[in-house]
Amino acid sequence: MAERPAALVALGALVATVSAVGALPAQAATPPPPTITVVLPANVNLAGAGLVPVTLLSAAGTDATQVDPATVRLGTGSPVARGDGGGYLASTVDADRDGRADLVLHVDKESLTRAELGPATKALTVTGSLRDGRDFEASGQVTPEVALEVKFGESLRVRGTNQNLRSTRGENLEPVRTVLDRHGARSVTPLLPSVSVARLDDLSARAKARTGETVPDLGSWYSVVLPADVEVDQVVEDLRSLPGVAFAYPAPDLVPPPASSTPDFTGMQGYQRPAPQGIDADFAHQDPRVRGAGIKIVDLEYDWNMSHEDLPLDASSDLGGSVFPRYTGFADEHGTAVFGELVAKDNGYGVTGGVPEATMYGISPVQALAGGGTRWSPGAALAYLAGLGVLAPGDAVLLEQQTVGPLGGSNYAPLEWIPSVFDAIRLLDGLGVTVVETGGNGNQNVDSDLYVQNGIKWFDRSVQDSGAILAGAGGDTDRERLGFSNYGARFDLQGWGRNIVTSGGNGNLQGGGDPANLNVRYTRTFGGTSGAGPIVTGAVVAVQSYLKATGQAPWTAARIADLLKRTGTPQGSVTAAEHIGPLPDLEAALKAIEVDPPATEANLSRRAPDQGDRYINPVVTLTAADGWGSGVTRTQYRLDGGKWKTYSEPFRVLGKGAHTIAFRSTDANGNQEETRSLSFQNR
Repeated sequence: MAERPAALVALGALVATVSAVGALPAQAATPPPPTITVVLPANVNLAGAGLVPVTLLSAAGTDATQVDPATVRLGTGSPVARGDGGGYLASTVDADRDGRADLVLHVDKESLTRAELGPATKALTVTGSLRDGRDFEASGQVTPEVALEVKFGESLRVRGTNQNLRSTRGENLEPVRTVLDRHGARSVTPLLPSVSVARLDDLSARAKARTGETVPDLGSWYSVVLPADVEVDQVVEDLRSLPGVAFAYPAPDLVPPPASSTPDFTGMQGYQRPAPQGIDADFAHQDPRVRGAGIKIVDLEYDWNMSHEDLPLDASSDLGGSVFPRYTGFADEHGTAVFGELVAKDNGYGVTGGVPEATMYGISPVQALAGGGTRWSPGAALAYLAGLGVLAPGDAVLLEQQTVGPLGGSNYAPLEWIPSVFDAIRLLDGLGVTVVETGGNGNQNVDSDLYVQNGIKWFDRSVQDSGAILAGAGGDTDRERLGFSNYGARFDLQGWGRNIVTSGGNGNLQGGGDPANLNVRYTRTFGGTSGAGPIVTGAVVAVQSYLKATGQAPWTAARIADLLKRTGTPQGSVTAAEHIGPLPDLEAALKAIEVDPPATEANLSRRAPDQGDRYINPVVTLTAADGWGSGVTRTQYRLDGGKWKTYSEPFRVLGKGAHTIAFRSTDANGNQEETRSLSFQNR
């Protein structure tokens, strides 16, 4: 077999070349049969819900992007899945980096396992048609397995791998080994890369020193791979029954990022306009201290375009590297749109981000496995990010992912429904990093009794709190909850969920779908909770940036959320019972925390022909201003060292000789101006 492209080797892919099925005998006018290479993942987890990617590679004379997704079937009949926006999960990317556009499709794994994917499956057939009517059929090999995420009790301090699994506290792990051996476990490895595990103790100590609270031990999380024919429910039950196991559940798998929705276009970047329409990023842009300088933002994102003309990015923006390689199967349009909302350059063309001077990074949730292939592991990615040491208190992490909820299918839940993600968020929060979490496009009430794990009401803040700011999607004109957005008491704030103008996306504002226009592509219809999350994150970063610029310590996520909720524009009344929270109002929020004192000017009236600083019984007028701040509430003065008086109107100074007027003003936030003075001679 020819050597596989490096990008596909990283996916652990198995490939098969296909040709036309039932083609007519060659004639002069008959197009040549298509030659398409099909790439399937080497390992498929039978235990978890999610998606199976199918990559169709173009070849000389065959354009795989001309395959009609509606005709494609994996196995005996599993169709291409549809996203929460209704369209097929189909992306055009150069998957093998050969200069040709390829097609990546995603098939629902639950549908596939119901139809034919099982422990004995060795290969899957892919069938479909090109838009010119030619059919193709191919078979790609797969290796089914069962993968679980398991958390051992933190008191055990479990470390090591496979046969070297041990409790550093000297506790007996024999019951665990017995269960795993009985079910034929193939590997038991830390969920996190070893370099991250080695840093966890220091990270945990730092987090506890900051907050006084113990954060979860991410080193206690493990990935357990078992044979494909095990009884998954029985394995999970056996593990959960052990006192040394805190969590055990099927490892999560790929789900699409929260999709854009509603193609109506109402205005250019209206989400940045003043309240009540937007969050008034326009107001924040006027002060250099509120534009994000000195703050890092990391987006948990599959892929993004580092070469877009309007984004200040280069290769260093990818923090995952080869450990968490970017996943191109959903294309880069989603990430490019999110990045644009936040940091698109203020350069006189294109769009402008909410905090254009912040430093932007991304990290993929897809982890490269030591034995080849990859696995969607967002909890491990977040813990790895924490261990990199690039983030400081006040920096922000945006979670642009969602996961399968308790109802399965496209009833998506917030990402922290995955317990390993919940723990990783708590670690980041303990380190002073503000986590903003998109709430997911599943139309789910997270207050429902369905959202219970291990007897814990997962989204009840009175029971537990990850520390993340949870963002829902509201209407661009009325701030009502949009029908796809998840909701509940746990939600903090909303952003626009439709009609967002930003870079990338589907190119319906500029650039279209032509691959040649990838770097100049803009959209007017980005949305979903994916679009709402960056709007909320921009407000958070603007506040943190102001705090940093004025010499204050960064605030906790809880404190910032309280400020933005207290000063925000309320959710629409029609859906108020389906809580997603208010829309941030940056002008109101910044005025509430402004620390700049007022500035007062004193003017003396003259009578001609007065000269120099000699006056005849002048009238003193005091004028105070507070810039964009909370507003002057009081101006005081005193004459020649006397008692302080509150200024209410101009006054005359009588009496010959030297005089000095001292004055100062105070604003609504209690910021008091340093006393200033004016001396003059009265003749």
